[in-house]
Amino acid sequence: MTEREVLEKIEIKGLKAGVFANILMAIAGWYAYSITNSEALFLDGNFSFIAALSTIVAIMIVKIKHKRTEVFPFGRYFHESFFVFFKGLLILGVTIGALFQNVIKIIDYTNGEKFQTLNPKPILYYSAVMGVICFSLAFYYKKKNKELGGMSSILNVEGKTAMIDGFLSVAVGLALFLTTLVPSDSSISFLLYIGDAMVVIILALYLLGIPVKVIKDTFVEMGGGVIQNVEVKSDILDILNSNLPDDFKLAAHYISKTGSGYFVVVYILPKTDEVSVMRLNKTRMAILNDLKLKYLNVEVEIVVGQGEQS
Repeated sequence: MTEREVLEKIEIKGLKAGVFANILMAIAGWYAYSITNSEALFLDGNFSFIAALSTIVAIMIVKIKHKRTEVFPFGRYFHESFFVFFKGLLILGVTIGALFQNVIKIIDYTNGEKFQTLNPKPILYYSAVMGVICFSLAFYYKKKNKELGGMSSILNVEGKTAMIDGFLSVAVGLALFLTTLVPSDSSISFLLYIGDAMVVIILALYLLGIPVKVIKDTFVEMGGGVIQNVEVKSDILDILNSNLPDDFKLAAHYISKTGSGYFVVVYILPKTDEVSVMRLNKTRMAILNDLKLKYLNVEVEIVVGQGEQS
């Protein structure tokens, strides 16, 4: 078994655990909604169901992303970026949908519509169990991605999704339980009816930034933009500089990332009038071999010319 196949097996193993955990949490969320009347727990169940479906798609992408064809000579890492982008849109859509749905619920309540009060008994149990599963899953994703050198965009976004789901479960469960302790004759008795809606709105506003950042970074990747991770960019530049001979001056560079694939273009200015093609290729291979120690899916090209710094 090649190194690439070993890494692929690790990534798929992590994602399969995510499918099982998310299906379990989706069913639990829907069941909890049916016995508590909490829209927040219904949102939690929907969030987990979307995570399960998208993770199945992610497994399919992992199986084909390394395959090279005439159309995709450097691999199908674009599929990986598209998945992360689409996952970000799904998370954003669910979050915005929940935001508007619960704003409407509050408006309806102020207009005199009556709602059932929440059933507090199962909420704390649900919150605790779901929190443990979500945070354990996020830790598991992080562990598996660490085994891959942190290069899996899919495991990275799945880990963030699990963390969001965990915070959603714990915060919603605790907040909802507290709202049920409000006396019915209290000045804040409205929390008995729309407390869950208020919690969802606060959480949705807080969590909006996460999918927005995922979408933004992935959009740059799909558009062929330069790598956004400053640490990785700096590390790659160090490798470039350490492998360039003294008679080659680094004039510019282009470093891009698409999914877990990297593409590096090095623009050099030779200090001599003539440059051996063999020497250029030897330098390219030295850079490539050093990069592959950390970034398995990487391509390097050397161009003699000024280029444009990026």
